[in-house]
Amino acid sequence: MSAGRPFRRSLARSRTLVLSAPISDGAPHREKEGAIRRRLVAAIGKCPCGAAMAIPTDLTPGSFTLIAVEHENDCPAIEDPS
Repeated sequence: MSAGRPFRRSLARSRTLVLSAPISDGAPHREKEGAIRRRLVAAIGKCPCGAAMAIPTDLTPGSFTLIAVEHENDCPAIEDPS
């Protein structure tokens, strides 16, 4: 029985929730490209601009952790370029 507990714990730590909004058909090209790139980062951990998502190793099961990804200044994935 105890052999299964570490396995279950590792599964619990590997669960991730990523929220993304739908991309409207009428959105400007840059906005669509930004949303696509943010989804790429969530799915594979990298953006075409070179930004990478680093998931901390000290996550606490059951808690929420926000992870910031530092995109290049001209990347469309930056939500507020100002």
